[in-house]
Amino acid sequence: MKPLRFPFFIAALLCAGAACAQTNAPGLQLARELAAERDHAGAALEYRRLALAVPEASARGGFFWASAFEYLCAAEPAAADRMLSRVETEAPALGLPTALLRTEVALAARKWDEAAFFADGVLQNPAAARDEKNLAARRYAAAELRAGDLPSARAGLQRAPDPAPSALAAMDSYAQGRDKKPWLGGVLGIVPGFGYFYAGEWANGFRSVILNSLFIFGMVNTAQHDEWGAFTAITFFEATWYSGSIYGGIDASQRYNRERLDQAVNGVNGGAGFAPDALKLPLVSLRFSF
Repeated sequence: MKPLRFPFFIAALLCAGAACAQTNAPGLQLARELAAERDHAGAALEYRRLALAVPEASARGGFFWASAFEYLCAAEPAAADRMLSRVETEAPALGLPTALLRTEVALAARKWDEAAFFADGVLQNPAAARDEKNLAARRYAAAELRAGDLPSARAGLQRAPDPAPSALAAMDSYAQGRDKKPWLGGVLGIVPGFGYFYAGEWANGFRSVILNSLFIFGMVNTAQHDEWGAFTAITFFEATWYSGSIYGGIDASQRYNRERLDQAVNGVNGGAGFAPDALKLPLVSLRFSF
């Protein structure tokens, strides 16, 4: 983890007085403890209360930013987005950390174009530090990859000040691979298990073969012995399992494609991220990890 170093500390100076006054504000220690205990929703609420209680706009902006960060950690991107709108009103000097957090929020909300937009804004900002641009390049690439634009994703990675060989390797590996065709998985599923085999799900494929074989054997056996009640019941269950083989082939192919994409995105991101220094709030001082 490395501390953030860039002209954004001009914003820190603007609210230094407020920060000193608020370091021991009621509720601040509680918010820190809740965040440390991973009660992110509770921490977000406490930071929001602090923001509403302080008179200085710069301090309010810092606490609203912290609230947005905790809402994101709590998997509540809509709430995080609302807090960031308050940050933009109260503390426009926090533009870069707000843009970075908006990128994360948009990714969490699966808004790929929006995430790419905010990441691109960081990359184009001359005031952004190397760590910020390195992270923004990864997030831009991840957003474009999710959107299905591989050339833009690759170009985004190449905009980083520092090369990321592992991220580029993950991108190359994804480009060289091939998605499965769900319609073909369904067609192959007409033969029980083969749709799963196509998607590489061997255990599910063999399970489908065995179960369908047992039901078919039961149908034949009961028909030969004129046990039509049992035949009807077994036929009903076999129809269910047989149709499941077809739909299972489609689902397995889609699941393969999702997992392949997730693996590529994880390789591009490479565990990179950031977090605020809670002891400096309401000053927003970020620490990055790569």
